[in-house]
This record gives sequence, structure tokens and C-alpha cells, in this order.
Amino acid sequence: MAPARLVFEKNLPDPFVLNVPGGYELYASQTGIPSPIVPTAFSTTPGHWPAPHSAMPAVPAWATLGFTWAPDVRHVDGRYVMYFDSIARPSLYLDRTASGFSRFAQCIGVATSIAPGGPFVGRRTPLICDFRAHGDIDPRTFLASNGRLYLDWKSDDNAAYPSSFPPTHLYAQRLSDDGLSLDGPPHLLMSAVEKWQEEIVEAPDMVEVRGRYWLFYSGSWFDSGTYGIGVAHCSGPIGPCRDLSPVRPWIASNRQGMGPGEESLFEARNGQWWMLYSLWYFGWLGRSSRPVAMAPLGFSIRGPYVAALPATVTS
Repeated sequence: MAPARLVFEKNLPDPFVLNVPGGYELYASQTGIPSPIVPTAFSTTPGHWPAPHSAMPAVPAWATLGFTWAPDVRHVDGRYVMYFDSIARPSLYLDRTASGFSRFAQCIGVATSIAPGGPFVGRRTPLICDFRAHGDIDPRTFLASNGRLYLDWKSDDNAAYPSSFPPTHLYAQRLSDDGLSLDGPPHLLMSAVEKWQEEIVEAPDMVEVRGRYWLFYSGSWFDSGTYGIGVAHCSGPIGPCRDLSPVRPWIASNRQGMGPGEESLFEARNGQWWMLYSLWYFGWLGRSSRPVAMAPLGFSIRGPYVAALPATVTS
């Protein structure tokens, strides 16, 4: 692939960008208890963000401090709505027979703010919390051309590791007009059935370009060199989706870093599509971290492709 542009050198996983008045708001996952709960930064030019601050001052009552990940933000019904996942408090779920993180499970929550940079206030109960699948993670919204809003997410079955687990799944479900509740049943988009995925697909992000639906996802274990980004073609917002990366990742480990994934897409105001993603750049700034990479994308009838990097990034 053509090289991406490393746009944020610090450890900032699960990057997501929202078009906001006057510029672009970047959000990312929390990286530890002392770090911002949801790091965010504003810039007038994509790819040039300053140091982030916290978009959410406190976690909601159901969540565990220090583990707030994969934010997605959308302007809905006159306010900004954030979707995120977090480890549920032990009072909601705790497997005393397991060890380590497999004792816990994650849920998807919602928070709201009048401004894109926060402060966001979380709702007291989770939006999605299926403990039969060891929880749910990686929420990502999709606004269809007919105005209907959907939430895509992953069943977190592999969180049961080292116990055996079934393949993970990606789902889509309609959201209410105010974005704060679900409307109707979940629909299966795709499952982890290919060898390179190692029973794991996650981080779904759907876009519609010229009437065609493309689902980007990550596959395999996020902390390994086999982690990569795949893409599928879908018949609509609720699928079904046909995997276009059956043999190997669409974007795999490369000279910029190992295990690219946790991708999200946004369209700049000049019409250029960009994909942000995390990668493991071992030795970056003398430590193991995941800087933010940004690559320009194009779309043909056969699917998306990584385009040539422009000399400068413009809005």
C-alpha cells in the first residue's frame, strides 16, 4: 500500500474524526487511569491536531474508571451524542471462575454534550450489554442516505480468552431519532470465518459512496502482527455483507508499523475520503505505542483503494 501519514505521534488508539463547524474534532480511546477519559482535540486542518484534553470528565455509574474506549460522536437532534464502550462494573458482570480481564465484560454506552469537545455526560445505564457474548464493543454510527441512523458494533466473545470462544460477529441496529435508544432488532453484518481473522472481526465502520455500501473492519488479535484491516461490500445498512478480504487483510503490517487496525473513515469538506487507524510502532519515541495514521482513500466499482498521499493536507 501507499504509505499513510503519521499525524499524531503519541499513543492514541481507536482514532475517530467528526466534521464540526470550522474544522475537525479528533477523538480516541483512554490509555490508562491517569489519562483523559476520552481524549479529544480540535483542528481547522485534518492531520494537524494539538495535544488532546478530556471530552468526558467522569464515567457513568455503570462503567469502570480507566477503561473507556472506541468513541464515536455524531450530531443528532440538536446535540452531540457520543457512543463508547467501557468495562462494566463488577456489580453488573463478574466471572469469578476466570482470571485477568476475562473476568470482566464490556458494554456500549451513550453520553451527550452541547459542544463537540464536551463536556459529555454519560447516561446512567448502558445502551447495549449482551453478557452472553461476553459483552459488546466498538460502536460506530452510520447515517444512511434516507436519513436513518444505525449503530454498528462487535460481539466481544473473544474477551473470554484464554477460555475457548465462538467467532465474533458484527451487527447493525437502527437507532431512534434522538440517537439515545435502539429501534428494532439487531442484524448480522458478518462473522469471523476466514483463517487470517483468527475468530475475530471488530471495529466496524460503514460508509456509503455513490450508492454502494462498504464495511471496513479489523481482524485477528489487536496486539499482534497478524492484526489487519479488511473490507466488505454490503447490500445495505443492515447487510448482508460480502467479505472482500477472504485470504489476507486489505491492509496488513507494513514498514510503518505492525498490526494496523481500529480504523475509521471521514470525508473532508473538499470531498476527499480519509481513513484513520492505529498501528503498533515498536520503538516509536523509545516505547511501544500506537500513533495515529491517516491515509487517503478512493473508491471504484470494485471497491476502495489507498490513494496517493497529497503533498499537503487541506480541508
